Formats: sequence, structure tokens, C-alpha cells
Amino acid sequence: MMKYPAPGNLLLSGALVAFLCITGCEEDVAGPTGVDEPFSLYGVFNPRLPMQTVLVGPVEDLLFPESGDALNAVVTSTDLGSGATYEWRDSVVVNATEQLDHIYWADFTPGYGSRHRMEVTRSDGAKSFVHVEVPREVRIEDDDTGTRDLTVTVTGASDFALVRFDVTYSVRYYNEFIPDTPCSTPLKHYTFSYRNNRIAIENGWQIDIDLNILYETVRSYYHDDTGFLFRNPNKDGVALFGMQVAITVGSADWDPPGGDPSDERVLIQPGTLSNVENGYGLVVGGYNEEAKIYPSQRAVADTPFFDFIQRAGGDYCLGTIENSEW
Repeated sequence: MMKYPAPGNLLLSGALVAFLCITGCEEDVAGPTGVDEPFSLYGVFNPRLPMQTVLVGPVEDLLFPESGDALNAVVTSTDLGSGATYEWRDSVVVNATEQLDHIYWADFTPGYGSRHRMEVTRSDGAKSFVHVEVPREVRIEDDDTGTRDLTVTVTGASDFALVRFDVTYSVRYYNEFIPDTPCSTPLKHYTFSYRNNRIAIENGWQIDIDLNILYETVRSYYHDDTGFLFRNPNKDGVALFGMQVAITVGSADWDPPGGDPSDERVLIQPGTLSNVENGYGLVVGGYNEEAKIYPSQRAVADTPFFDFIQRAGGDYCLGTIENSEW
């Protein structure tokens, strides 16, 4: 009986297949016709998942098959460090555009820093293969100078790509003459990408965040969402309750031309973003990581935000906290 991977395990899913389907999954991302390469492969080896998944398709006019019949393909992978070999099983799932995907899966968790070779072999011996390196664990650290300018570094023990770098601001409406507004008004979360602000440094990446620059945008979003009016800039504003960084760490080869992994111009050109040999596609290592940022009182005071950042235990709206610096 065919087993179907749980949707939450398809982290082909997470970043990569979501990027692929931005094109509507109708473009020819499988490869041109009339070539000898047998397969296209797309997937992510994730050290935080117990099941690994890779989309496999024959090189045809379209990546997605019209039939649910088993592919003429045997899929295996080998951990080049331990020598462990895994046989991947086929499952057919219906994607968001109601087309069929052949998702191959295997029950194992690749180690951080591990290296793998994946092979997809047709019955006539034709083979596509790819080498995958899973990035090591990284550290997220912020440097607070007491001003609106924060510096965040993401560093690791080996080369890696910073595929995604988002910062989410959690805010509430604030009126200084109505003390309970920061706790009685809706808490909203707004996420902005800083990936194009990254700067390569030794052992990783640096991102500079100006807490001042997005204030008016955040305030306008909050007004649109809630209807609260900001009539007096001296007493009406946005209280900053939290900042959270969310990143996707990828192997060094997950770094498309132009830097944007969701760029349609990259995705619809099969050879532009590919590490598959004798085939097409991209199979990489990667995982998601998150960290909270606690800017100091001095840093928040250097912006138009009102300071309600939690700095040491408790919650402003649920109980007393120490109003201390980090």
C-alpha cells in the first residue's frame, strides 16, 4: 500500500516548493524537451525533520505528471560520512494547483554538517545525481549600541547561504494619557525582509536594522488593520512589544543569481539555479531558525516607538517585570 507523507513533513515545502509554485506551477521548470537528462529534482535535506522529501519528475514538457502511475525511477541517498544508505519511496500528492507531484521520502534525519549523494536511476541505467551538504548550526547575535541602529550577525563554522532574513515587529496602539492602551488594544505583528541588506563577513553575514526607518509604515499598517486614529504625534503612537528574527539557513549552493530565491526569472530557466548533475533542479540542505531581539531602552528611545519591550521576566500586560537593560 502506498504511504503518503504528512503535509507538515514536506519541507520541500517550507521554502523551496513554495518558491517554485510562485510561478503557478505551469511553467516548464523540468527542462527542455529533446535532451538526454532523465530527471528533475527539487528538495531540502533538513536536519530538524525526521522525514526527508524530494520532488522527482522526468524531464518532459511539464514538471508535473498527468498520471499517478509509479515513476520509472529508483531513488537512493548515501551519507558520505557514515556510509548509511537510504532507499526513498514514491508517493503521489495533489499540489495547490491540483496537479500531481511525485514526492519521494525517506525516514532519516541528516546531521548538521553532513554530506550526502542522492541518485535517481531509470531502468535503462540513465541516472541523475546530486551532492548535498547540510549547513552546520549557526548563531544569531545582536549588537546594541544604544541607538536606533542595530546590527545582527548570523555566523557559523562553515560557509552557508542566508536564504531568508525576516524581522517581525509586534506592536500595539499607545496613547500616553490613557495608560491601559498598550494592554487593551489589539497586538499586531508585521514582518519585513532584510535579506537584501545582508553583508558578507567572516564566518557568516551581517544585517543592519534601522529601528526608525519603518515606523511610519508600521503605524499606517496598524491604522489600516484596526481603525485607530493617530491624531497627535506627541501622544499617539505605536508601542513596540517585541522583535523576532526568522531566518532560513541554506547550503552554500542555495544562492541564486540576483539573490532572490523566489525570482520567477530564475525558476523558469532550468539551468540557472541547478546543482543536479545529468539533470535539472536544486536539492540543498537547509533549516529555519528564530531568535528574539531585545533592544535597550536607549535604543528604542532613539526612535518614535514607545518602549514596552520585555527585558527580564513577566509581561507588561500580565504582570510586573523588571525594567532592566540587557
